[in-house]
Amino acid sequence: MSQNTSAVAGRRALPAVLAVVVGLGAAGAAAAAVVSSYAPDDSAARETGPADIQPAQEILGYGD
Repeated sequence: MSQNTSAVAGRRALPAVLAVVVGLGAAGAAAAAVVSSYAPDDSAARETGPADIQPAQEILGYGD
């Protein structure tokens, strides 16, 4: 009454294949969410940023 080894191997491989498919789907969804997320426009920052370089002490408040 031995079981067919290929059927046993198939039943063991099914959860692994399913996990890989679900994992790839989740990774794809996460990558799509990051790509489509709102990010600041760098060109606008260049155009509207400070005209001259400011010292770090003034910006960060060293010694306050």
